[in-house]
Amino acid sequence: MNNIDYKILITTSGTGSRLGELTKNTNKALIKIDGKEAIRYIIDAYPSNFTIVITLGFLGNQVKQFLISNYPERKFEFVEIDKYVGEGSSLAYSLRCARDYLQCPFIFHACDTLVTEPIPKPDCNWIAGYLTEAAVKEKMDLNQYRTHKVADEKIIKLLDKGETGFQSIHIGLDGIYDYKIFWQTLEKIYANNPNNATLSEVHVLDRMLAEGISFKWIPYNVWLDTGNLEALAKTEKYLKK
Repeated sequence: MNNIDYKILITTSGTGSRLGELTKNTNKALIKIDGKEAIRYIIDAYPSNFTIVITLGFLGNQVKQFLISNYPERKFEFVEIDKYVGEGSSLAYSLRCARDYLQCPFIFHACDTLVTEPIPKPDCNWIAGYLTEAAVKEKMDLNQYRTHKVADEKIIKLLDKGETGFQSIHIGLDGIYDYKIFWQTLEKIYANNPNNATLSEVHVLDRMLAEGISFKWIPYNVWLDTGNLEALAKTEKYLKK
């Protein structure tokens, strides 16, 4: 599977409300961190010969024009998301809109997640996690994150916020090899409650795990979160070093 054909999905359709005034007139993927737009760190982490699927919603034209102008050699596929705020504006909805572009193995990469270590190919199902020991050293409030229970280097269960007994934090970076099962599972979950704005890829992965689909655990020693103001400040401080 060394030559596996796959795509990368980056979701930029959300409003980035946790970043306050920073995203009033700027898409969260274009917030500059140490002089470089957040999405640049993500795109530059991947080989240039793979297609990147981008969901566009809030200030989506900003993202589209930025990518076209700054990465003329890259192949992008843009997906317009009509519901990115209010009832039914879930990540799951954005994923459904991108489904037709992702009929192959793919990597889901949240636009507020930066990593410095290599990202593996989706030649098997995998879920990336930020090691608990590193999070404790950073004095992170672990109750605000979904987490992973791990055994034999595999994800056993995705835990809700506040649950204990976990080995890593869910960071929004996942490799999907069994893409057909992923989309079938997403449809089942979405059909059950399409107006639920909290539905995300986590619900799909958890259902797949419960139904016996195996996911390898990919632990990361460094996770740079850009999704809220406190985390963004830490990320900028780290990158300046």
